[in-house]
Amino acid sequence: MTPARLRIVKVGGSLFDLPDLAQRMRTFLRDEIVACDILIAGGGALVDQVRQLHDKNPIDHTRAHWICVELMSITARLLTERLGLESVPTDIDELPPLDAPSLQTFDASKWLRHVEPITNGTQLPIGWEVTSDSIAARLATTLGAEELVLLKSALPADTDIRQMAEDGYVDSAFPTFAAELPTIRFVNLRDASSLLVRRTQDQT
Repeated sequence: MTPARLRIVKVGGSLFDLPDLAQRMRTFLRDEIVACDILIAGGGALVDQVRQLHDKNPIDHTRAHWICVELMSITARLLTERLGLESVPTDIDELPPLDAPSLQTFDASKWLRHVEPITNGTQLPIGWEVTSDSIAARLATTLGAEELVLLKSALPADTDIRQMAEDGYVDSAFPTFAAELPTIRFVNLRDASSLLVRRTQDQT
């Protein structure tokens, strides 16, 4: 029996207002190659609120970073509830077997604080230049995922990942982590018929 591929799927916080989010995600995954799908929830409106507060009254970047990470714990639970999943692992060793088909949300906050900083490879910076996009990419590299999929509310205007970062479509740290992945896809889940395939090994 061929092992399932490992796929990290970042679910953008901008999608949380979709009343049929669960159905759209299941329809998308149904048409995909069978995989162990690990979901990372974006911060969405909760993190946007922190950014707005920071714009008016600047917050220490390190503190703001960890506040936003903790808010991602909340959105991970919200996503889990929306999808009807039973639990939200907070440790890598709590995840289901990575070589078997499954669907699981992962709360990365504990991993980000205690494990990621001492894990081999390019480590995540702390600050506003990092969002759930780079966090999902770093997790994908750490776990050896064959693919990273970013579910968003729009497709980028350009296929160059560095340009995407300049345009604000992904965070400014993302190109560094994207370069370490074999395949990245961007999917507009508001119009799931449109998607962009980008193989990072083709970057120059």
